[in-house]
Amino acid sequence: MRDAAIWLMLASAFVVIIEPAPVDLFFVGALIILVATGLRFSVAAVPLAVFLLIYNLAGMVSFLQVYEDPRAAMFVITSTYMAVSAVVMGGYIADDPLKAIQVVERGWMVAAVIASVIALGGYLASGSLHEILSPIGRAQGLFKDPNVFSTFIIPPTILSIRGFLQGTHRRKILALINLMILLAAQFLAFSRGAWMNVVLAAILLVGLTFMLSPDPKMRTRIMVLAIGGFVLSALLLAIMLSNPRISALFSERANVMNYYDVGETGRFGNQLRSIPMLLVRPNGFGPVQFRHYLGHDPHNVFLNAFASFGWLGGIAYLTMVVSTLVIGVKSILRRSPWQSYAIAIFSCFVAVALQGVQIDTEHWRHFYWLLGAMWGLFAATYTLTPQVPRDADADDQPA
Repeated sequence: MRDAAIWLMLASAFVVIIEPAPVDLFFVGALIILVATGLRFSVAAVPLAVFLLIYNLAGMVSFLQVYEDPRAAMFVITSTYMAVSAVVMGGYIADDPLKAIQVVERGWMVAAVIASVIALGGYLASGSLHEILSPIGRAQGLFKDPNVFSTFIIPPTILSIRGFLQGTHRRKILALINLMILLAAQFLAFSRGAWMNVVLAAILLVGLTFMLSPDPKMRTRIMVLAIGGFVLSALLLAIMLSNPRISALFSERANVMNYYDVGETGRFGNQLRSIPMLLVRPNGFGPVQFRHYLGHDPHNVFLNAFASFGWLGGIAYLTMVVSTLVIGVKSILRRSPWQSYAIAIFSCFVAVALQGVQIDTEHWRHFYWLLGAMWGLFAATYTLTPQVPRDADADDQPA
């Protein structure tokens, strides 16, 4: 029941265009089942709960200065919900890490493939279907934003690549088809942040797996697959760019800087102008008030933490992200039956954390799932002793 509830929650995440989304309702059911069956928490994961508690308490204090704004109230409620989802995910994975992370992988993959098929269909369609599923000419499917959609499907993409590197895919042709669908959808979402995210995560996955593998044969396999994957991706890219419509939008989106990024009132100009203002406001502007002061959202999750939840909230959020990177490094450096999964989750978390510099990620469900998964794997690795036997299934052996 526990595994089925988590799988169903993740598998339903392909539609989030409505609020609350089905994934949120299934999370409530999963939470009830997990608590009823004895959800346990490791002392090693307590810092995550502490960071999130401080962050959200600071947000509630900051909210008091704008309590009449319903959008601010919803922001605080959503932040609390996201924090709970991260802690629950961490507790679920820490209890039985190898089995749990595979359940997460399978459920997330189902959602990602369905979301990608819908997004691709909407992008290629015409008329009202195209307007609903691709309203700004970029693949997004049943998501509110192509940037969120394209980053949501990155962790399943990286986990799928992990399966090829480790040789654990039992249906390799199906796995390859799924991977191609995910990559095509990511590209046609035309999100600069997602492009950088998936490339960085893939490089980290391949590089770390190569460096941490003691087997020369495995290293050779990784090199061959990496070269083959690069060639296949380049071929897929060339095929898509042969379409004039796709090529034109790619040329526009491929710019590092666009008109709305530069200038005194551009994205980066607003960020710089906000710093002196925040230095004299210990409680920040209040949740979702940044745009009232500077005209637009900050598009930087770390700056937004200080702006929305004050100095205490900003410090708590920043410390949480840095601490997660630290425990992530510790997790991937220690041999365990789930080491290869830890490498994949760590690679995804590093990429999405860095993406937070150019976009507001504080309410991305998948960010909190990765956050919880990283701490859950660390908690399990922290309690692992050399006497604990390695899993008998060769498919799940570490790098």
